[in-house]
Amino acid sequence: MPLAQHRALAAAFAANGRNHPYLALTLNSLCNLDCVFCKPRCMPDYGHKDRPLTVGDYAAIATEAGAWQVRKAHCSGGEPTLRADILDVIAGLAAGLGPDAAIGMTSHGNLRRGLTAEKLADAGLTYLNLSLHSLDPTRSAAIMGGGDPRVTRRTLDAALALGLRVKINCVLQRSYVADAFAVAELARELPVAVRLVELQNIGPAQALFDTEFIPEAEVRDRLHEWFAGAGEVPRDELGVRSPGRYLRPKGWAGSIGFISNSSCATCSDANRIKITPTGVARPCILHNRDIPLKPHLAEGTLADAFAHLFRSMLDRDANDAWQGFHYVDYDLRWDRMERPEGAPVPLPLLPTVTKAPSRARTAGGDR
Repeated sequence: MPLAQHRALAAAFAANGRNHPYLALTLNSLCNLDCVFCKPRCMPDYGHKDRPLTVGDYAAIATEAGAWQVRKAHCSGGEPTLRADILDVIAGLAAGLGPDAAIGMTSHGNLRRGLTAEKLADAGLTYLNLSLHSLDPTRSAAIMGGGDPRVTRRTLDAALALGLRVKINCVLQRSYVADAFAVAELARELPVAVRLVELQNIGPAQALFDTEFIPEAEVRDRLHEWFAGAGEVPRDELGVRSPGRYLRPKGWAGSIGFISNSSCATCSDANRIKITPTGVARPCILHNRDIPLKPHLAEGTLADAFAHLFRSMLDRDANDAWQGFHYVDYDLRWDRMERPEGAPVPLPLLPTVTKAPSRARTAGGDR
């Protein structure tokens, strides 16, 4: 696209007060575990649609994103470390986005043979999100369908020793709430951000939701002694742009945050460009503005694709269908959901709330 149009669109996006977007890349749908709230292997097309983007594709996407001042890429799955070329993917993203870019990954931390936190960091990884739902090996295996939390802990310790930022994702379930609290208490001695994640009523978790869902408000009440006098942690310190507040209890090395998309799904500053394994970019959860990137990669027209993505994110502010639910991750990570053009996606949420009034960004970039 012409440089003048590029600059005008980028300026319009900057002027609307929304945080700048980042790339949220689902590298695969394959996983060697089987968490009860995810269960990817139960899906009839598990792995069958993975015709993933190549290392060169990711490098090209990152280079174009860098031209739009995108400075963050986050890799997830499935389990992204199962890709044999994961180190090359990370290196390509880091080179494309440029110096000081944030390159992150979500993993269960049971890394395959030959892959280490040091190799990931050497490739360009700057932060690591680890899925850890219990410290007890037997109970953890019951939740995750395998794996060993002790191995995850070793990965965590290695990442911290290398200077990587580490966040821990722990899904709250009523039957395992004591396990979640034990995971959260890791932040007492370690400089990590533990994120307590509400169960969402989507996918396989629908079978658990009625009995296992526990809301943030109840958890906060049960942990009130921790949070009494706790200080709020600035987002830029954590390197995150997710909803909720992060609190550091007095005397703790780390912090505790909540991802509460079932009871408090009102984030009005979503800024993810979700890209599926086969290269479908999804800038909007509730309305189909999807765009396949492979044709643009082949034709050298990624600038036009990113112009579409930025316009789509601007259009969200005027879309009444959002109703405030800007951060709901409605299982659009993979390629299994076919969506008619422009059709709203119905969400199995708790009762709708009215859209929260927008607030101007602070100097630090948060709303």
